[in-house]
Amino acid sequence: MTMKLRPFGTLDVFPDFSVSHDGPIATRLAARLGRVDWRNDALGAVSLSVGMGSYLQGPHAAHVTVRMALKAGDGTPFFFQYVSVGDMAAHLRGEAPIMLTGQIEIDPAHPTLAWLNQVQLVGRGMLTMDPVCQSYEMAILEG
Repeated sequence: MTMKLRPFGTLDVFPDFSVSHDGPIATRLAARLGRVDWRNDALGAVSLSVGMGSYLQGPHAAHVTVRMALKAGDGTPFFFQYVSVGDMAAHLRGEAPIMLTGQIEIDPAHPTLAWLNQVQLVGRGMLTMDPVCQSYEMAILEG
């Protein structure tokens, strides 16, 4: 079987508030998302309605779960959730990307976007600190 990636724009996620502390298993962090910048041929210019991320960071890797309610450029609401994994210490130093896998849920009756309910999205991301932004090169995994 052959798999390929179809480019799906760049997703920039801007958290605007977070709280973190050490827990009994690992460090926990919860972040509110302030805005996203994401534009591609299918969705147009995407806007954020609400979003949040939770982070679990251990000594060897991090596990980031993000859930967002968004609107496509035509005003269609949709939900996007993803999980990112990677070596967060190296990522924070700008030395290593983190990888994303996620799904879109959208109205199955939408005439041009319903197909997004049957695809897997993947991304490769890097972090910037000024402003704080997690930027992912996004693609649709096709088989």
